[in-house]
Amino acid sequence: MLGSGLGMYFSIGIVLIYGFSVFIVPITADTRWDRTVVAAVVAPIAIVNGLMSPVVGALTDRFGPRRVLVVSSVSMATGLVGVGIASHDLTTFIMAVVVASLMGAAQTGVPYTYVIVGWFSSRRGLALGTMLAFVGLGIATVPPFLAFLISAWGWRFAFMAAGLASMAATLPVALFVIRDPPASHGAVGRGDEGYTVRQAVETASFWLMLGAFFLNYFAAAAGSISLPVVLSDRGADPARAAFVMSLVGLAFIGMRLGFGALLDRMPPVPLTSLAFLAPVVGHIILLSSDGLVPVYVSAVFFGLATGAEGDAIGYLLAKRFGMRSFGKLFGINYMALTFGAGLGPASLHIVAAEGAHYLEAFTVFACIATIAPVLLILDGRTQSLTARDRGAYA
Repeated sequence: MLGSGLGMYFSIGIVLIYGFSVFIVPITADTRWDRTVVAAVVAPIAIVNGLMSPVVGALTDRFGPRRVLVVSSVSMATGLVGVGIASHDLTTFIMAVVVASLMGAAQTGVPYTYVIVGWFSSRRGLALGTMLAFVGLGIATVPPFLAFLISAWGWRFAFMAAGLASMAATLPVALFVIRDPPASHGAVGRGDEGYTVRQAVETASFWLMLGAFFLNYFAAAAGSISLPVVLSDRGADPARAAFVMSLVGLAFIGMRLGFGALLDRMPPVPLTSLAFLAPVVGHIILLSSDGLVPVYVSAVFFGLATGAEGDAIGYLLAKRFGMRSFGKLFGINYMALTFGAGLGPASLHIVAAEGAHYLEAFTVFACIATIAPVLLILDGRTQSLTARDRGAYA
């Protein structure tokens, strides 16, 4: 569990999605590249990772998470170092970042969640929460550290240092700590029990969850990843702007640990629906004032939302569909999550028009965020009706 957590601390999303938030202003100041374009680079990063998630899930189902993680730890480091070396113009920078995201596509929650779900049947929610709390630790500490490296040695050096540090941590974990779980530890008995991908996608529950996971992360990531830029536009210095990600990370950690434990004790769908209201609150706070303090307060709510989703996605999928095709199904849903993580911030920056229309942007995203909990409530009702129908015909 701790080994998987350490791997998640250095996952590609920490460096190239959450960490990218502190690169935007320094890169544009150094190169004079268009800020909207630079900020929108998060979108292809997430799209590449999202498209690769089902592939990673299939590879994990076939070869086991350990082999996948050994290869990806080296390839991710190579890709990040390449960004620092090759980025001499905007086109090359975008291409290098996309290649790095492709090379690090397996250093995500797909194989690590597979390990936890495969090894833990009782207290699974707490185990997932503990592992995924390391993501919050990464969000809290990696962006400020990258900001320090950028201020001291430049943004290109920061990319290279991030790549080398990630490999130094994740490769030993993959080689000496991670062990493929036995099939007998599956969610509903043996690993060959549960839904196939085709059976799962034929259910309304699958699509309702997929939509909810996408929209929650779309709204929450749009807010959290944009916060350093929002603070800079409101007059904060780079150190204070980077610090806001620490608040996101701390809230993320608290939610991961607490929410994971609650999933084992309370009805998971209503609980997750309640947690998915957090991005609504975060965006409403941002649009209600143009000061610095509301930005820090909103960071807590965005951290709560992303923290809850990380626990819920693996827990709900395993509970609903079993372990037979868990890697593939998790990969598909993780694709939706990463699409939201990339498209959300890029869309917010486009609507905000370099800070000229923040009010409109936060209003739109608050409205979008309300859809996610509604979809989960509908999913819970769908599952209840399905169970009732099965009982009637039993």
